[in-house]
Amino acid sequence: MRTVVKRMRLLMDERGFTLTEMLVTIIIMMIVFFALFSIFDMSLRVFSYANNKVEAVESARVAMEKMEREIRQAYVYNRPTDMHLFDQWTSNQIRFGNDLDGNGIIACPNTSSPAQCEKIGYQLDGSTLGRDNTSTGATNDVANLQPVAENVQNLTFTYYDRNGNEIDPAGPEAIADPVGTEANIDRVQVSLEVSVDQGIGNPGTQTLTSVIDLRNR
Repeated sequence: MRTVVKRMRLLMDERGFTLTEMLVTIIIMMIVFFALFSIFDMSLRVFSYANNKVEAVESARVAMEKMEREIRQAYVYNRPTDMHLFDQWTSNQIRFGNDLDGNGIIACPNTSSPAQCEKIGYQLDGSTLGRDNTSTGATNDVANLQPVAENVQNLTFTYYDRNGNEIDPAGPEAIADPVGTEANIDRVQVSLEVSVDQGIGNPGTQTLTSVIDLRNR
């Protein structure tokens, strides 16, 4: 009987928690929430960095493979009258011929149907790697650049002769005799840096460098 009465008193007791008990409970809950938030924030940053890195690697790889393939196949303009490969060859731009119809002459437009321009160029337009295969002149036209890769931070072309000596496009020899200096180019090194930042976590950066032997020189 006493047990029943005691239980009834406990059930009818309307006293709540004390202020001290509430403060302790709130503090414990805040500590738990902050710990959970830190774990969630760290996981989100790691996941975002991994996504940034994967996107940077894929963008750099696709762009580099395309440039490698086309620069390697750069073709002389008109055998044997004109044997140069590059219209434009600076540290940040390149433009070359690519014989699409197989007649040994670089033309824009060529003889194929539909006609195509056999000149290809690469350069940066802001942070976008652009490809120009429609301009008829010896230089790229920014308005004609088609995007190849986004988030590009740096694009550098370096030129070497058969002995591995670097050829400076802005050097005195190139300025004095651009055609003769261009004829010594045997390989082209391309360096491409892509950095992706989606606003969470650290940006993912990938730098690729490739040395391309010119097949038709």
